[in-house]
Formats: sequence, C-alpha cells, structure tokens
Amino acid sequence: MRDFYQHYDAWQLDRLRRDLPGYIHYRNYVRGHYALGGNPSISRLNEHTSSLTLPAVLESLESYARYEIGRKTIPTTGRIRLLGRNAYIGKMAANIEVTFFESLDGLEAWINGQCVAVLRDYRTLKQIAFHWRTGRLPQAFYFEPFMPVICPRIAVAP
Repeated sequence: MRDFYQHYDAWQLDRLRRDLPGYIHYRNYVRGHYALGGNPSISRLNEHTSSLTLPAVLESLESYARYEIGRKTIPTTGRIRLLGRNAYIGKMAANIEVTFFESLDGLEAWINGQCVAVLRDYRTLKQIAFHWRTGRLPQAFYFEPFMPVICPRIAVAP
C-alpha cells in the first residue's frame, strides 16, 4: 500500500492496472529485502529449484485448509443425510467408515487415508442451508468420484 497505491492521487483503474505489473517485477526481481540480506525475493525462490519441493510444499499448505468434520459408516444404500437431504456417495463405500473433510474442493469423503469422492458445491449448499433457504437446495446431493489433479500447479505469478 505504502510503496505503490499511496503514490497515486486518484485510483484510476486503467492506470493502476497498467503500472502494477512493473511494480511487482521491481518488488520481486530488483528491490532488496531485509530478511533476505538485501537480496530480491526471486533469489529465495531460486534456492528451491527441485521440481519435487514445490508440489510437496503446496500439498502441505493445502492440508491446512482441510479439516475433519465427522466420521460415518455408510449404509448399504450408499447414502447419508446431509443438510436435511439425501446425499449419495455410492455403494462402493457401503458398510465402510468414511471420514468427511471440508476443504477448498468441497466436502471430501476419505476411506483408509485416501479421498474417494467429493461434493464440490458443498460450501454453497451449506450457505443456502445456513440462511434457511432450504427450498433452494436440490432434492438430493451426489458425490462425484475424486480425480487427483494432473495438471501442474503455478505457485508464483510473474
């Protein structure tokens, strides 16, 4: 704020949008940082050139955004009650204890330490139910099989 935005008398979106990339480049590649011994922040990122380091760090950070909300043994029908509605996980989870986690992806169903299904719009559904708009909820929820992310992740934008 002090180094960029307060240098403008008026915040004109086109001007800010034009100038911000140059400032970000300066901040990351030119300006030294006290905590890095006067070196720019890119010097710290360049220390971690291992292709395995970044995914491990991202996975660790994402795990902090996942928290357990409960456990339930799934009946043979493959469904549970969720927000006053039927939620179908699938018969593959029948008679198995499933651990449910709320995460950035939605409501995850985990069996034996592995995510097997996810209800992606869970947070939206929970907000609707929280505001007593149950008439806007679907009649049933359907978990989809969990597919791990295959595409590479981008950690730092230029």
